[in-house]
Formats: sequence, structure tokens, C-alpha cells
Amino acid sequence: MAGLERVVAGTFNKKTVLITGANGFIGSHLTKRLVEEGASVSIFVRENSDHSRIKDLEDHVRTWHGDIRDYASVNNCIQNSRPRIIFHLAGMRDVTRDIGLIDPMIDANLKGTMNIVRAVIESRIKLKSFVNTGSSEEYGDGEAPFSEDQREVPVSPYSASKVAATYFCQMLHKSMGFPSVTLRPFLTYGPGQSLDMFIPSLIKHCIDGKNFKMTKGDQTREFNYVDDVVEAFLIASVKRNAYGTVLNVGNGIEYSIKDIAEKIKHMMESNIKLLIGVLPKRPGETTHFYCNNQRSRNILGAYAEIGLDEGLQKTINWYKNFYQKSLI
Repeated sequence: MAGLERVVAGTFNKKTVLITGANGFIGSHLTKRLVEEGASVSIFVRENSDHSRIKDLEDHVRTWHGDIRDYASVNNCIQNSRPRIIFHLAGMRDVTRDIGLIDPMIDANLKGTMNIVRAVIESRIKLKSFVNTGSSEEYGDGEAPFSEDQREVPVSPYSASKVAATYFCQMLHKSMGFPSVTLRPFLTYGPGQSLDMFIPSLIKHCIDGKNFKMTKGDQTREFNYVDDVVEAFLIASVKRNAYGTVLNVGNGIEYSIKDIAEKIKHMMESNIKLLIGVLPKRPGETTHFYCNNQRSRNILGAYAEIGLDEGLQKTINWYKNFYQKSLI
């Protein structure tokens, strides 16, 4: 694809970087990429959380255990790692509309984010950039394609807490020049994603030869390969004109869930049946959910390089290899 803007080799070599939530799906891919780029990487993760995604990286990073809700552990990490760039991906995610989630979401997603900012300011860290991870869920049931200029319509404690963190980061940039940018990744897939997500779940069903229960599948979504999303994170961290902005991260191409399911089944040459319409849609589920990515393309360049077929094949190959190894 012509006109791609990729991270220049050496950009992150020996740069001091901190990643929160490094053991998550996107966080683990970002961590691996930064290690490959030669960065001096520190990660901040909960000690009792699942570290399987980053077990091969543990000898190449400095690990700090703590909880973003606990200021003391956050401050200890910031004071001692003294990062120049922070990628903040840690948080709590649960999109159900349970009012009981209000306090936990505020504590993790808003106060947790502000704990990191406070520690940076109080430790007098000369921060080059703070990349805050927002969510496409902030748009709620608004009208697609979602643009950063439209009003957010949070429909859950999770999405409301992410909107609040986004606004606090923008406030800090405007009031004191804090070098923050908030990225809103749209639906992301790739190797190592949890099996409770649509694409890896269907792939596993094909591997196991089990029929797959799904909704009618007429709702549309966009699908972004994780390497492209990681590229957007890296570019955003070194683009000064990104500071203070909110940027959608996505290709803006919508596909129906049914079409994706049929494509994966065909690519895997599977004989399973897609049990279309057996499952109900989630209450309040949005029919169309994809982004307008014009602003991010203007600021970050055309970071999306891996097409759907290529991305799905990479993902299928990874899961096939993973489950073959697990049987040995």
C-alpha cells in the first residue's frame, strides 16, 4: 500500500518506556514490538494476573508489580523507572450495564489513570509523551461512522469511565501542557486474543470440529489486525501534533459478522455448521459500529497495512500452531 507511514528504525532504541497492562492482548504485542525496537522497557502489571502472553519477554523487560488503583505502587514504579514515554493500557473492562460497576470502573479507569499522571508530575519526570488508551465504546449507541468530534454517548459504567479519563487527559494538556494523546482502538484481532472473543472462538471451534452458535450476524463491525494497532500507538507517541487530541484507531471498513464467520470457515476448510440466529443479540447492541479515521490518518499517516485476508490467515495459523503444540 502506497503512502504508509511506519515507525523509523531506531526511533525507540534505548528509549526508556513504561507500559501498563503489558500482559493484555494489545499490551503484550506492544511490549514485544518495543523490545524488538531496542527500547529499555519497564512494565507495570498486577502480580496475580495472567502473565502467559509475556512469559517469553520477562528476561527482556523490567517488571513492576502493583495496581493502578494503588497510588503507592504506581508512584514507586514511576520514581524508579523514570520513563520518557508511557503507554497506558491497564484498566478494567466490562461492558455490561450493571450500576454496581460504577465505583470499580471509576477507581480503575479514571482514578487509576490520574494516579499515573500524578506520579509523573510529583516525581518531576520529563515525559515526552503519555499515550492513554481510550475505547471505541465511548461512542456507545451514537451514529456510525464514529468521528472524534461527535458527542460521546456512554451506555455503561465502563464507557462512561473511559470518557471521563479522556476528558481529564485533554484538560491536563490544555491547562498544563501535559503531553497526552488518547487513542480509541476499534475492534482488534490477532494472535493471543482470549477465546471469549468472536474470531478466536470461531477459529477454535473450527479446529475442534464443533458447530458454532452465533447471532443472526447482520450487525456490522470493522476488524483491525493487532500489528496495525500497535503501529498506531508507536507513531502517536512520537507525533507532537497528536498531543491533546483524541484519535480513532481503525481502518473504517465495515463487514457483517455473518460474512466474517463464513470467510473464516472457508479459509479453514471446515465442515462445521454456523448456527446462525441461535443466539440472541446483546441488549442494546449497535447495528453498525465502525470509525471515521480521517483525523488519525492526517496525524499518524496510513498506519493500516495488513488487509483482512492476510490478518485472518496470520491469526488462523497462530491458533493452529498453538493448539498443535499444546497437544504434544
